[in-house]
Amino acid sequence: MLVVFDVDGTLIDGEAYDWKSFNDAFTEVTGRSFTIEFWKSLDEVTASAIVHQGLADLPENERAELELLVRDRCLENLRAERKRNPTAFGSSLATRELLQHLEAHDSIDLAIATGDWHKTIEFKLEAAEIELERYVHATSSDSPIRSNIIQIAANRSRRQLKDTIYVGDGVWDIRACHMLGIPFIGTGQRVDALKDAGAQWILEELETEALLGIVEQIGKARTIDKS
Repeated sequence: MLVVFDVDGTLIDGEAYDWKSFNDAFTEVTGRSFTIEFWKSLDEVTASAIVHQGLADLPENERAELELLVRDRCLENLRAERKRNPTAFGSSLATRELLQHLEAHDSIDLAIATGDWHKTIEFKLEAAEIELERYVHATSSDSPIRSNIIQIAANRSRRQLKDTIYVGDGVWDIRACHMLGIPFIGTGQRVDALKDAGAQWILEELETEALLGIVEQIGKARTIDKS
């Protein structure tokens, strides 16, 4: 089985600092700002997709150049936020222990698939005492489409989607899993919204035994479906 994790709001906290850094970077680089209507119109909630949608009136090559500038400015902002708030982008001991346990597990592989850029997520995970390069991963630097990001992570893990489970905290994560036809385990601060969106499996806290219990249930359900 392959268990793929989202990052922001799932493995690490600090989303308020994260979104502020991102929004400020977009405005500082482009002179534009996002409206409530804009956020409601989004089909894809990844860093790359948001920037390109926010600059939809510009030629693609211009959007691509500005995306890199926004990414780099966002990284600067994240570093500044971390300096002002030393606990920003932290992770719980239970989360880090869970990752260590899965690394050593005989029948489970783990990977990371995030809608953030590689540079920015690497910094935030480092702040959370999690080394990105230790794990198979895919980011918004690989694709602006979340379902593609998850697929890339599975491919790099040499696993098929039928053996993949995704753990995330956003309704957009559920949509991506529905597109791929894979199970979704919801966690984080928005579990009520995830339940309303149809999430069958919920973890109030990321904890080893609880996650393994759900993975086992999903595995048994798949076996029954095949029979």
